Amino acid sequence: MTPHPIGSLGILCSTRPGTPPFSEHHYCRTLSQAGSKYGISVVVLCPQGTQHAPHVVNGYVFETDGWKERLVPMPDIIYDRCFYLKGRERKAASKLLTSSKEQKPWMIWARGLPGKWKVYNKLKHELSLKTYLPPTAPYLGIESLIKSLLTYQKQVFLKPQAGSQGKSTLHVQMPAASERLTIKGRDYHNNPFSQIFDTRSEGLAWIHQFIHHRPFIIQPYLHLYDKKEHPFDIRVLMQKNGEGRWMLTGMAVRKGYIGGTTSNLHGGGTATSVLPFLIREFGATQAEHIMAVLHNLSKDIPPILESHFGRLGELGIDYGIDTQGDIWLLEVNSKPGRSSFNHIEDPTSAVLAAENPLRYARYLLLRQPRRVNS
Repeated sequence: MTPHPIGSLGILCSTRPGTPPFSEHHYCRTLSQAGSKYGISVVVLCPQGTQHAPHVVNGYVFETDGWKERLVPMPDIIYDRCFYLKGRERKAASKLLTSSKEQKPWMIWARGLPGKWKVYNKLKHELSLKTYLPPTAPYLGIESLIKSLLTYQKQVFLKPQAGSQGKSTLHVQMPAASERLTIKGRDYHNNPFSQIFDTRSEGLAWIHQFIHHRPFIIQPYLHLYDKKEHPFDIRVLMQKNGEGRWMLTGMAVRKGYIGGTTSNLHGGGTATSVLPFLIREFGATQAEHIMAVLHNLSKDIPPILESHFGRLGELGIDYGIDTQGDIWLLEVNSKPGRSSFNHIEDPTSAVLAAENPLRYARYLLLRQPRRVNS
């Protein structure tokens, strides 16, 4: 029996070339098709969307023959899935939402997290998490990078504070007894590259130009490789459910290609089940210990972050396991992907990963008082 319609969910997505003209259209289609199970109609909004009249915006609705652009009432809840590549897109989204809210109150599905540096500075004060956090510092210029290289055995990892999917990440190494500088990583378009500079000054200048005023962080280079030299990490997806409570939806190992620097699926990685992988790498006893630690950490992190940054709805928590079996909390993402769970034999997690946002949206719509941003 289909629930009585109770409201609408607007997915705010980044504008992209193509048809349909927005990002994550496969995920949006899944939400649109599942919405009726929860009494929720789903529409996709783009930052450049136009408000045509009070309460009315243009959006995209999935119908039997595909995506159609329609004039629709402003949704009751906004689920922000934008990955802002340009400042003008962020400004356009702010303008759309601000002007529409003057005409019709709506709820934000959840807040987002700030950059990696701000998140790190909150988490490092938590005693339960401190030992799992890699030392982290902001990139403040060439001198700060040199200092980190000398501190961390001449190998560091740099990544953008607001980055995702492994883009613009750098593994920098100063070989012993050599003036050379080796750089491996992924560019802004997520293409892998490797360069060797004959002089350190030349390489450091190249890095400074690559960063180009974007905020980056520096961490020691961690040896997060399996026995076959594949880089890997473990993605844990934490989400709020239909009762508004946090739950561990699923976890998956993401493996990159041999010699690569990242394991993200957008960079060509693959996904596999966690426990069998850990048993093969570390043995049954240590694998069970690692699983227990991952569960406990993942349970603790969401309420800690909510206490600092406001109400959240889902978190992708990425962990690294080094060759000694030590666990490292790599980063936390408030706009996580969920494709990993479609590649492992865990259909329950895959369905929950996709539909928990609808279940939580239903909880928000039924909660009293309505239309309250908290």
